[in-house]
Amino acid sequence: MLDEVDDGIGPLAFFGRCSTEDNQDPKTSRAWQVANARNVVEPRGGEIVAEFFDVGFSRSVPWERRPESARLLAELKRPDRGWSGVAGEGGRAVGTATSSL
Repeated sequence: MLDEVDDGIGPLAFFGRCSTEDNQDPKTSRAWQVANARNVVEPRGGEIVAEFFDVGFSRSVPWERRPESARLLAELKRPDRGWSGVAGEGGRAVGTATSSL
């Protein structure tokens, strides 16, 4: 559940992925995933200000081995990153390989 602050939930990063280029069109998949995230966060005062999107990696692949996932993890460590949370589809993007986080 998203916690709102006085001015809304504020700036957020988007995280998504599509498993393979053969079974999903990355451009289309990214577009609808970002649109879904915006539909949830914008009415609550959120804004997507950064995007991380892996193409061709299963959810079972550890985050450190997915380029955009690894970049997201690195950005999380930066206090000046410009966003305070991450929006995306948990099951589709995150999956079950979170034990390494």
